Amino acid sequence: MRKAVISALVGLTIGGGFLPAHAEDAPACRLKLYSSLPMITNPDGRMSVPVTVQDRSYSFLVDTGGAVATIGWDQAEEVGLKKKEAGTYLTGVGGRYLDSYIVTDRFSLGKLTGSGLAVYVEPKSDTDFDRTIAPDMMKHYDVDLDFAHGKMNLFSPDHCPGKVVYWNQGNAVVISMQVSRDAHIRIPVSLDGKVIMAILDTGAVNSIMSVRAASFLGITESNPQMKLKESYGYRKQTRLYTYPFKALDMGGIVVSNPHITIGSNDYMGAFDTDMILGMATLRQLHLYIAYGEGKLYLTPATAN
Repeated sequence: MRKAVISALVGLTIGGGFLPAHAEDAPACRLKLYSSLPMITNPDGRMSVPVTVQDRSYSFLVDTGGAVATIGWDQAEEVGLKKKEAGTYLTGVGGRYLDSYIVTDRFSLGKLTGSGLAVYVEPKSDTDFDRTIAPDMMKHYDVDLDFAHGKMNLFSPDHCPGKVVYWNQGNAVVISMQVSRDAHIRIPVSLDGKVIMAILDTGAVNSIMSVRAASFLGITESNPQMKLKESYGYRKQTRLYTYPFKALDMGGIVVSNPHITIGSNDYMGAFDTDMILGMATLRQLHLYIAYGEGKLYLTPATAN
């Protein structure tokens, strides 16, 4: 999904003065919070967090399904850094080519600050975001997405295995996840009783699966319950369907009557997967992504 061809990330570093007092005396298994950011719910249900680029404040989409950090064309102009030709390109959402980038002197996510971060420049669009933070940045940390309380927490990955569920007395579903070269997260889910691999994509509004994957579940375009929602493109060959799925099971956490669009295979080809879990589904959960462990910890969003 949105495959990266190059990335020139230099990791973010810890800013001074934000660790808890006496953190050096904390037990070895205690989580170390590096930064806590407010997540703003946008009208389409996706989440953004405040960032600073060259000391200017922006709002970036949290995009676990992205590849590298991006910035909007207008915002890149505003910070005044020279655009550089990438020599190759990144394929963005909607098939747009991103072939230039800027290298920031100062980039901050709350108390985390960095320099030398290559950020791709996105073409002008009508998006509500100043653009995205993506796995090239997030994979260096444990990423805690608390949708119910509107918080994105970045923890040190240096902790005892499994000792991460601080919000629910340790009671959480634990799923082994596959992390691709682009740091996309794939997990097994059960949809109406059949297992399929899906990508976690907080940059997607809705959950969607391919016609090919639907056929694996025994659902074909001749099924009377599969209703055409939209068609477009040359001879309207690109099609989107609705279907009344009954249950999406993620390790024992069940979402009843999940809203999952079925897209024709040419539509899904842009995503490099047969299924994505978007925010329509994910906002019902509390997610703790331990990239280093290769584990996903989750509870219902409202779990205390």
